Amino acid sequence: MTKINMGSYLNLMKLGIRLLILITFTGQLADAQVLKGKITDNSGQPVQYATVYIQELKQGTTSNTRGDYELRLPGGKYMVIYQSLGYEPVFVNIDLSDTVLIRNISLPEQIYEIPEVRISPSGEDPAMSIMRKVIGLAPYYLNYINYYKAEVYIKGNLLIKRIPKLIGKSMRMRQSDEDVTISAGGKPEKDSRIMKEGDSFFMESFNEVEFTAPDKYVQKVISYNSTFPEQGDDISPMDYIQASFYQPVLADMAISPLSPQAFSSYNFKYIGTTFQGKYTINKIEVIPKYKSQQLFAGTIFIIEDLWCLYSVDLTNENLVGKIRVRELYIPVQEEIWMPVSHQFDIDLQIIGIRADVGYVSSVRYLDVKPNDKLQKPRDLATGFAGRYLPDTAVTKTNREINRILQKEELTNRDMIKLGKLMEKESKNTRSDSGAKSLEIKDNTTQIVEKDARKRDSTYWADIRPIPLSEIELRSIEISDSIKNNISGIVESTSDTVSNGTGKKSSRFSKTLNNLLMGHTWSDTTGFSFTNGGLIDLEKLSFNTVDGFVYGIDFRINKRFKNNKSVAFYPDIRYAFSREKVMWRLNGNYSTGGMKPKQFSVRTGMTSRDIGTGGGINPFINSISTLFMERNYMKLYESRYLTFAYKTEIKNGLTLELSAGFENRKVMENNTSFSIINTSREYSSNLPVNEYLTTGSNIINFVVDQKHIEFVTNVTFTPYQKYRIYGGNKVPQGSEWPTFIFTWKHGANMVPTISGNYRHFDMFSFEVSKKHETGAFSELKWRAGTGGFADNRNISYFDFFHFNPQPLQLLINNYDDAFMLPAFYSLSTPEFYGEAHLKYTTPYLLLKFLPGLSRTLIRENIIISYLGSRFHKNYTEIGYSLSEIFFLGEAGIFVGFDDLKYRSFGLRIILKLN
Repeated sequence: MTKINMGSYLNLMKLGIRLLILITFTGQLADAQVLKGKITDNSGQPVQYATVYIQELKQGTTSNTRGDYELRLPGGKYMVIYQSLGYEPVFVNIDLSDTVLIRNISLPEQIYEIPEVRISPSGEDPAMSIMRKVIGLAPYYLNYINYYKAEVYIKGNLLIKRIPKLIGKSMRMRQSDEDVTISAGGKPEKDSRIMKEGDSFFMESFNEVEFTAPDKYVQKVISYNSTFPEQGDDISPMDYIQASFYQPVLADMAISPLSPQAFSSYNFKYIGTTFQGKYTINKIEVIPKYKSQQLFAGTIFIIEDLWCLYSVDLTNENLVGKIRVRELYIPVQEEIWMPVSHQFDIDLQIIGIRADVGYVSSVRYLDVKPNDKLQKPRDLATGFAGRYLPDTAVTKTNREINRILQKEELTNRDMIKLGKLMEKESKNTRSDSGAKSLEIKDNTTQIVEKDARKRDSTYWADIRPIPLSEIELRSIEISDSIKNNISGIVESTSDTVSNGTGKKSSRFSKTLNNLLMGHTWSDTTGFSFTNGGLIDLEKLSFNTVDGFVYGIDFRINKRFKNNKSVAFYPDIRYAFSREKVMWRLNGNYSTGGMKPKQFSVRTGMTSRDIGTGGGINPFINSISTLFMERNYMKLYESRYLTFAYKTEIKNGLTLELSAGFENRKVMENNTSFSIINTSREYSSNLPVNEYLTTGSNIINFVVDQKHIEFVTNVTFTPYQKYRIYGGNKVPQGSEWPTFIFTWKHGANMVPTISGNYRHFDMFSFEVSKKHETGAFSELKWRAGTGGFADNRNISYFDFFHFNPQPLQLLINNYDDAFMLPAFYSLSTPEFYGEAHLKYTTPYLLLKFLPGLSRTLIRENIIISYLGSRFHKNYTEIGYSLSEIFFLGEAGIFVGFDDLKYRSFGLRIILKLN
């Protein structure tokens, strides 16, 4: 089915409390006549959130928590359908002529039976055969709507049951920019009452949503009313509108029971069958195969022969609590079933906060147009009116679809093939919609009417289809009272606001904070100045060559109207043990548009890591040096000047040219200081590498020298997709790998040996790709090779450097790293071959254990390979758990030389950036 408002509620995992303002569809009301009443069960208990639907008007509403409903309609004769999950629908004919018509309805409990025909001869649960057809046809129902226009009403509420005082103080309630109070110094400020237990919040929204296949949405916000804190005002409903249970993954967070991989994650149990008019409804229990935050549990209801959703009642449990989702589908046209009501109930439990969150919505479809190009399979048309073409017009793909559907029972193989065929058929219907374009367009447009937030209570009373509960009424009364009180305070104190000492003190405090923590100043001309801040641990480090190093950095930027910009990045640091000022200055001139270009210059005098393949993190090196007297980082002094030019020749093909000069100076340790004095002594400032201990011409490898280089780098990504932001092209990846070719012509002159430059040429080539292999699974790989035309004149500085990370504790992520070899040990001037592969999946081995299965941790298999002169066929295999508390990874790695065991180690990686 078309992507209708579902699934993104799982953004709770990302938005925390802010998701309490979930938004979806609604129905519009118009004229004077009112249909109202109460919906109960046979025992007289109210049925909450039951659906009331007017067949002729394609309009409906939902009962509130007391079972009350109210619907404004034009006069006339209508068929009213009353229904709710777990109850039989009730059909009532009404003649609406009076101003108010009261109809109280009692819904009988739904009885499901298991007919004998459902007993499978193979002994397999009948639900499995049903679900195979539903899953196989999911691409059809995801694409069978070409256009719709709907009026959408939604209301949501939040009741805080428990909140720690510290969190309550930090989550102050600000109603809007217009709601202010007066500070002690006489300064108007926004209202900021502390959140507390028992507080309730309410929001309602009336929208007009227009959808055009395949993915174009126009949302018009007609009116909006909210008592939520202002942090929730920026949440758009379109995230929730653009999702469906027919999609494999909902909100990038949970696997749908209708996913092609559903049988790997779910068991299905047939509960029974009921009959509603000419339709047979199957009740299927959804049972996760393992406990996981990425799975649902509950029931789904399937329409026999159509094999589409009738209703959904599913629950997902994750870190923020338990989320129950209920949806009800109704045929808005003949055989076009679309959701007309949605209900989300959330038992929120996170960081000590307990809250009840809920929202309900209803939809009035003004216009619905099916995708006439998408042929309806014969099996779905049997016995029903529908779009079905005669045999002469049926495509080969559709014939195969019909052949599969005619089977009494489908196998898993049939299900997968059916899904692929339906997806292929659906894509063919969109062939004229610009699918060949590589540009990814933002197809969601939001229009907010000028007075959307200024509607009065009379307006809402006329338009609101779902009666408010007592809690919701109380929330609005409290919010209105606060606004009125604030308005009075502002008026009575407007003449007393001054520019006294309070304001001066506040300005001084703000300026001091900007200097210490960093800040960006900008104006309307496109000019900006950024101070990196005086207090930043990244600017303070320690090594045995420079001693303590502290610095500051700035950024100066000027943007022009024609997508051109100029930027400068000065960086100044002081090495206390060397008593030297180190500095760097990068500058660039960029032009945007569809073929961006950049001219840049880089110059400076600073200390650099001798190996450029990755190296040790400066913070880890500082800690290991000061507390364990292990100085892993080896540095040299670099005085350099580089000019570079980068341009995109055509889409996906980038050329980068650079020319540079560098004066390299070998340095020695200048300090023996440490906080903890161990029995160790600092190692010399020379890397440990096979070539430096066995080479016949050692002085050539690490020695003072002057270096010049010319580098050509070509990057090609076939069929690269892109977006356009403000007239500038931004790459968005491709289904093809990325290829990179590099040629560097360099020359070194060692004054102590000769005054002549010794020239060399280096070539390298690599290819890389990242694939999504399933729900929350991915495969990343990179392979590369390279060599020198003549390596006799190569210094260690110009070796091929790789990325060894041998320490047990690492900070931030390290892609394509070797976790066991020592720093600098892999560097080589020889021809080499390198490959890295990382497969990530939510379930592989340990995640099936009870303690881990409900977490969002993912499992990884890592394989790395390097072949060169001193490291013939070095292979490293690792297994790790990532996303531990969202910021850590832990793994074990084993190394082999020519498939013979070499070493193993444990690694913990903290991802702090």
